[in-house]
Amino acid sequence: MSDALSLYLELGFYHIVDIHAWDHLLFIIALIAPIPIKAWKSWLAALSAFTFAHTAAMAIQAVGPIPLDKTWIEWAVLATLWITAGRVVWLKGVYQPKAKLWILAGVFGLIHGAAFWSDFAIMVPEGGFTWELWMGFTAGVECGQLAVVASLFVFRAILEQLRWSTRDIALMLGSICLGIALHLAF
Repeated sequence: MSDALSLYLELGFYHIVDIHAWDHLLFIIALIAPIPIKAWKSWLAALSAFTFAHTAAMAIQAVGPIPLDKTWIEWAVLATLWITAGRVVWLKGVYQPKAKLWILAGVFGLIHGAAFWSDFAIMVPEGGFTWELWMGFTAGVECGQLAVVASLFVFRAILEQLRWSTRDIALMLGSICLGIALHLAF
């Protein structure tokens, strides 16, 4: 593995699991909260759609930057959190197997990727945005998300051993994410 690929794999991973990446952490927790572990196709599709859209938005900005108002895009990120966590609360933590969460995650990934581009652009080497850089960062983001989801599933398993229902756990996590997102807005 080249040094550049390794570096951007690490950057992608820590972009998600960094404590300062609250927007991604809250989004992933709220997105996955109601999905059972055994419905792995649903949560993996949602995570992958988010990752692909996130990095596609960054690649688009790298190739032909689209001027975006940073204030508006940050509010759009908050709106993705409100909608995702609010959906969990609205549905009372109940998993909707027919819901196409991967579509929602993909659209919201575009917003998160556009928001991150201005921060990421300063890390792009002099030669520009390369496929190796893009693939490394994307793989790192996906690995980071899987680490968050694995932690979430361990936390859920512990609470289930304490006789919490999956629905109650999802409702609690959705409510916490919504509360934090609303707090951050004000």
